Amino acid sequence: MDESKYQSWQRQLADIGGTNPLLQFEPSSLGQLDLFRAHPSGLAQLSTAKTANLSSLVREEIALSRALAVAKKIKRKADRIEDNFGVPASFVAAGLVRYLDRGLPILLWQTHILRHGTDFELRLSNLPQINPAVAEIVRKYRPDFRESDLLAICAGQSDLLPVGVMSLLAEYLQPANSDLEKLLVLGNFVPDLVRLQLQPIDLAAGVAGYLFEQKQLSIQPSVTPITLVQNADQSQVAVIEKANSGKSFAVQTLPGCGYLQTVVNLLANLALDGKRALVVAPRKQTLDELAERLSQAGLAGLAVRESDSWSDAVAAISRNEKAVPGDLISARARYQTSNKEVADYFTAIGEPDPELAITLMQCITELAELAASTHPPTNSARIRLELLPQIKNVIEPLLAQAHEAGLFSYQPTSNPWFGARFSSQVEIDKALSAVKQLAGENWRMLSYQISRYLTDLDLAKSDSVEQWSEQLRLLLGIRYTLDRFLPTIFDHPLADLIAATAPRGVASELSGAQRRRYKKLAKEFIRPGSSVPNLHQALVAAKEQREGWEKFNTTSAPPSVPLGLADVQSKFESIVEVLNLLQGHLDPNPDLPLLVRLPLEELGMKLELLAINTELLNRLEERRPITEKLQSLGLGQFIREVSESSPSLDQVKREFELSWWQSALEAIVSRSPELLEYSADRLAMIELGFEQAGNHLIEQGVISTQHALAERWRSGIAKHPANADKLRAQLRQRSLNLKEGYSSGGELWKALSPAVAISPYRISQLAKGEQFDVLLILDAASTGAAEILPALSLAEQAIAFGDPVISAPENFDTVARVSSEKEPAERDSAYQLVADQFEVVSINRNWRTSGQVLGKYLNQTFYNNQLVLEPTPAMLFGEHNFEHFEVTENARAIASADGSTESLASEVEQVVALVLSHARWTPDESLLVVSASKLHAERVEERVAQEVAKQPELAEFFDAHGRERFECLSMSELTHRLADRVIFTVGFGRTAEGRISGTLGDFNSASAGRWMVNQVVSARKRMTAVSCYNFEDFAGMSLPENQRWLKDLVAPSFLQETPDGKPDPLLQDLAKRLEKLGIKVVLNFASRIGLAASYGSKAVVVDADWSLVGDSLDEQLRLRPGLLRAMGWEYQRVHAFEIFAKPQDVANRIAQTLGINLQGKPEKLFDELATEDRPERWGDGDDSNDDRLRDDKPPHWG
Repeated sequence: MDESKYQSWQRQLADIGGTNPLLQFEPSSLGQLDLFRAHPSGLAQLSTAKTANLSSLVREEIALSRALAVAKKIKRKADRIEDNFGVPASFVAAGLVRYLDRGLPILLWQTHILRHGTDFELRLSNLPQINPAVAEIVRKYRPDFRESDLLAICAGQSDLLPVGVMSLLAEYLQPANSDLEKLLVLGNFVPDLVRLQLQPIDLAAGVAGYLFEQKQLSIQPSVTPITLVQNADQSQVAVIEKANSGKSFAVQTLPGCGYLQTVVNLLANLALDGKRALVVAPRKQTLDELAERLSQAGLAGLAVRESDSWSDAVAAISRNEKAVPGDLISARARYQTSNKEVADYFTAIGEPDPELAITLMQCITELAELAASTHPPTNSARIRLELLPQIKNVIEPLLAQAHEAGLFSYQPTSNPWFGARFSSQVEIDKALSAVKQLAGENWRMLSYQISRYLTDLDLAKSDSVEQWSEQLRLLLGIRYTLDRFLPTIFDHPLADLIAATAPRGVASELSGAQRRRYKKLAKEFIRPGSSVPNLHQALVAAKEQREGWEKFNTTSAPPSVPLGLADVQSKFESIVEVLNLLQGHLDPNPDLPLLVRLPLEELGMKLELLAINTELLNRLEERRPITEKLQSLGLGQFIREVSESSPSLDQVKREFELSWWQSALEAIVSRSPELLEYSADRLAMIELGFEQAGNHLIEQGVISTQHALAERWRSGIAKHPANADKLRAQLRQRSLNLKEGYSSGGELWKALSPAVAISPYRISQLAKGEQFDVLLILDAASTGAAEILPALSLAEQAIAFGDPVISAPENFDTVARVSSEKEPAERDSAYQLVADQFEVVSINRNWRTSGQVLGKYLNQTFYNNQLVLEPTPAMLFGEHNFEHFEVTENARAIASADGSTESLASEVEQVVALVLSHARWTPDESLLVVSASKLHAERVEERVAQEVAKQPELAEFFDAHGRERFECLSMSELTHRLADRVIFTVGFGRTAEGRISGTLGDFNSASAGRWMVNQVVSARKRMTAVSCYNFEDFAGMSLPENQRWLKDLVAPSFLQETPDGKPDPLLQDLAKRLEKLGIKVVLNFASRIGLAASYGSKAVVVDADWSLVGDSLDEQLRLRPGLLRAMGWEYQRVHAFEIFAKPQDVANRIAQTLGINLQGKPEKLFDELATEDRPERWGDGDDSNDDRLRDDKPPHWG
């Protein structure tokens, strides 16, 4: 940057406050009270006691009325300046120096103006301060001038303008052409602004040196790991990491994203790293909130505020004295172990398989999508593991070719030739010829003849060709035996004969004599003239034949074989020959029965079908190559199952996808059997342990930080005992400022105050020469670069936190003017300065437990959808946090003069009614009223005060809520406020003709958009708009610029249903099961919740493994679930295998969470009658006896 930029900032700094009465005093009846005209007794009381009521100073009724109005203006302006700029602005100015045609007040007594009913009390400080401009003039003539010499004269004096002061000042300024005059005026003065303008800046030091002198910043990266003392999402952690690296940068802080929480963590880590931080913010509320957050985190006094240095220093000492050692190392180890357990699970389901390059979650997701499709695939075919990797890349054209060839056109159950295998047309012709010769009448004749022959022998009825084969084989054996043995062979026990004729090597219990006798007996059964080569085998066969005959023969007749066996055998063999031929070509599916085992009747039908249904064989040769190709890829079972439905090509592809993904899932699980160990109970314990470890780590982070700071404090006391005594003495006086702390404490003070918090306008209150390592600029977008420049020279690193969407550098007029129209501030902001010169990061996750009022509108209109918002249960129930009241009665101006439409009485009364209703029925919630008209805001405030005077029971509400106390402000006055409820009242009615007012107050400003979003983000829970307009006033026409923002609140387009994202297929089945239990379900609710369900007044979030939201495991499993619970959701985690394997158990668990009693749920005996079937619809009375039966129940029933 060049000198011109510095000069530009100096001009901007000089313009702050407008005409400064400390540099050029001019009497004004609008914003000043002349106390020289006050009643002597009241003035004497004010001078001596430093306190007096305004009514004792001004006793004439009309003058008092004017004085009260002026005091109210002074107080209102002083409060605004102090709140928004962090500097006192209400003083009694005593004495005046006339110097170079300028009048400069001399002494300034800081004054607190306190309201007591309709009166005001003035409380003055014990000692005044000298106008810095006067002190600067004196030093020109007396370089050795010390302000303390002049102030010492005021001590103990009973006059607000001691004569000694005037005398000494006259002596000092004798060389100057100046005059001294008496003055005693109550008004708005800002001496800190003069000090800032006069303060010299070292443009070669710190970050300022980098900006103006291109000096390299001495960046000192942190070597210590981050220690969190508050919960932090990943974007907040990134801010701390970048800060620890020593870099300067800007942080865009979106609404509700916890930037003060980030600052707390950042300050703790800077302190642990031994770095001192200077925290600068113009707004007193910001610094007070930071101190409160630090105290809530257990680090009270970590940042010592300039406005309350003594309290913060005492709090820091108390914290140091109470600190105990922590065990952060063990907490980190526990957290890392728990984190690894959780990460291992998500790695297991999310890490790609080394061979298939897919994850288990992909498998489950794909299978769920297939199941949720319009025509879900159903086959159960599997693909071999070794074929899975390559088959996916080649299968699509093969399936298309197979479908074109008609491979899937024939169902296995309806076509007997399905799966037939032929190598040539000759084989097909041969098989067809054979089956056609056998089928039909020929089969019926042959089967009848064979069955009749066997039945005539009293053999059991055969059910299949295989049983024919057994019986015919038996008859052939019997015939062979009877040809060689006498028929009596079947009547004699053969066991001993078989043993006697066995080879000698076979063990036997028979003696040699017995063997010889039985062998001789066996030979006696041989027919004369016959020879039996192997008598033993023949006897064994005869024994088996007799047993077979006994098995099949239904009578006691001996085995016999009538004539005709050879002919029957020949017919049987002709059948078997055909069946064997066909069996060799038919589907080899082992689950299908062989032809010879089919029941004879079914076999006959099968043969007829084979002979008739030959369409499949027409293009069999054409299909054979593709069939063989698919079978070689392991898809034989796939072809068989898919063909059952004669599918389209798309359906075939879906069926293949099902088969492939199911096979892949089983392959991944088989290679990683540890996946099966992750039961729902075990995962719940792992995640609970992770959550507890995270909370424990935060707790130990606080304890360890406390102990580290305490050790540094104790070490400082031991090293600097003299400084310790000085600091102790100073604290015992119950008064301490930053300069006194630094001068008395030295290095010990640095150990006590790792951070100092101050307004940029009060930088002069820092001790001369005090340096810092890091400058933190809070509310940087509303802080001007001009006023931050002195702070930039004090540190080597600058971090600016701000939101340029809702903030811009502000200005104020010190002097009250007739026209209070606020001009937009056109100044460079500290945020933009740092953002332009360094990097920009953002924290964008909203953590408000009540949700963000008008979050959708804010996100889309102002933040380009950067804001991450979680939906509330109220959104699921269709409730809105915005409402609009239209004032319809007396909504028109009664005249056409300018200003006649402003602040109509009817609108004032409507707002007052809402305010009083809020105070009566919801006093625990803070309230803020905002208007586009400053006059309207003042009128509403006056009317509310009048009503509260009539209803004193409501007064407590208007004094409650601390920093969120009730106020009525104009849009331009509203800065960085929060309230549970905001009532926005336009403040302008219709013209006499019924049109929208031509002037709309703050909406006419170029800053209207920024003020608009500022009031919206101020509402924590709900917002109410009150106006005399409705949506019809903004329809069908081009709107002027000043009406466009108004339209957003009067005719909102953001109250539409919350848009839902694409439903998660894995949760669709679960949703259907929940709906069957009577639960309302929304999938991908607001694109943030995978499944939201409600029953009655309860709502539950169902978070599955694959739909977790967050940038880290800590966000996904600890922070976000905690936020959702705080918002009022019930929270349920479901895991991949659980919902895939036991979806109904998951549905039942969710139902029980919503309060549904599944065990005791009564079943309806009858269906509920339709409306048109009920008796009352037909004019009949209720003829139910239920009530009478309940009343007449016997006493012993209880």
